[in-house]
Amino acid sequence: RVTILMQVQSMRPHKFVDGVNPNNLYLAASLRKICIEEGPTALWRGNLATLVHRFPYSSVTFYANASFRARLDRPPWAAILPEHSRGLVAGGGSACLGVLLCYPLDVVKTRLMTQTKREYYNGIIDALLKIRHDEGFRGWYRGLGMSMLSAAPSLALNFALYEQFHHLYAGLGLSPSVHALLAGGSSGAISSTVLFPVDLLRRQMQMVGFGGRPDVYASVWEACRHVFETGSKRYPSHERSVLGFLLGFREF
Repeated sequence: RVTILMQVQSMRPHKFVDGVNPNNLYLAASLRKICIEEGPTALWRGNLATLVHRFPYSSVTFYANASFRARLDRPPWAAILPEHSRGLVAGGGSACLGVLLCYPLDVVKTRLMTQTKREYYNGIIDALLKIRHDEGFRGWYRGLGMSMLSAAPSLALNFALYEQFHHLYAGLGLSPSVHALLAGGSSGAISSTVLFPVDLLRRQMQMVGFGGRPDVYASVWEACRHVFETGSKRYPSHERSVLGFLLGFREF
């Protein structure tokens, strides 16, 4: 939940205490702030929606990945694509399918988690109904394009790197469970880090229209520019320098 709150906070700069810096900059301080203002149980706000979304999403992606990979390992694809490319294609295809089928639940999960003191959505069903009423069916698929650009490459990279790390750690003499855990953790950490800026933008696009409010962004490019400007304004002394330009990307 803290990750998502940090990702979307630049959408509402008028909430910044000092008018320049986002309120949630550090993990420990953010956790403490949630506990003080909302109570310890608020750390798990949106957890049910996460579970409801994660079960079908994981089922679809893993089943589809195995099916696509089995198909690609047979002629004629086996002769056309090298082994690592087959892993990328299978992972990307399964991620796209999972995202598309479960996307409304992903939007609901994001919006429930970002509610703080004032709750507009009261649960999964209420959120689905209110989003439909306020924004139409389009609201259920806010940020779908960015999610495809984020989730599909992330899962594809995750599956492909997992196979590579699995081979890499094979000679360490680890137990099968630790071997799989280490390979999965390594692949997940790298894929998440590489694609985090895209994930930030998809979370912000999912929040457009929240509570029936006017759209904050008209496009992804507008969101990208706003995030960049939020980062550069934090360093006014470097605002017109190359360093200031680079510091603007820190907000991603």
